[in-house]
Amino acid sequence: MRYQSILRSVLSTAVLPSAFAAALFLGGCAQPQSNMSAPSLYSQLGGEKGITTVVHTFLINVSKDPRINGRFAHANLAHLQIALVDQIGELSGGPQVYTGPDMYQAHKNMHITDAEWKAFMQDFCNTLKQERVAPLAQQELLGLLTPMKSDIVGH
Repeated sequence: MRYQSILRSVLSTAVLPSAFAAALFLGGCAQPQSNMSAPSLYSQLGGEKGITTVVHTFLINVSKDPRINGRFAHANLAHLQIALVDQIGELSGGPQVYTGPDMYQAHKNMHITDAEWKAFMQDFCNTLKQERVAPLAQQELLGLLTPMKSDIVGH
């Protein structure tokens, strides 16, 4: 259950950061762009079906990553997938509601390292590319996740 909170925590609500900062942190996962008439992020991600696909692929990718897969060894993956879909759905403007703990409480005393955070975010970025999420949608979603680092790493 403790490890389950890592993924759940990374994808809860956050203050919107600069999209440029997110792109820099993630090494160019998506290039900054401007499009005032773009559809909602939720729509760009394919709604609940698209988000569910991304989350499923992401959990597979994390399970194969020796840098962080031990953190998820005891997670209930079915429950985790549902929670992540709710979190991303809510973050992206969909009808889902995330009801889990805030990021600080979820990661308190876990001592998540900067390297683990970076591996987690790299896996997520790679998943978005693998699932052919549009670069602008990648940028926007990653921009919502990046500021959570301060509540997750080092506590």
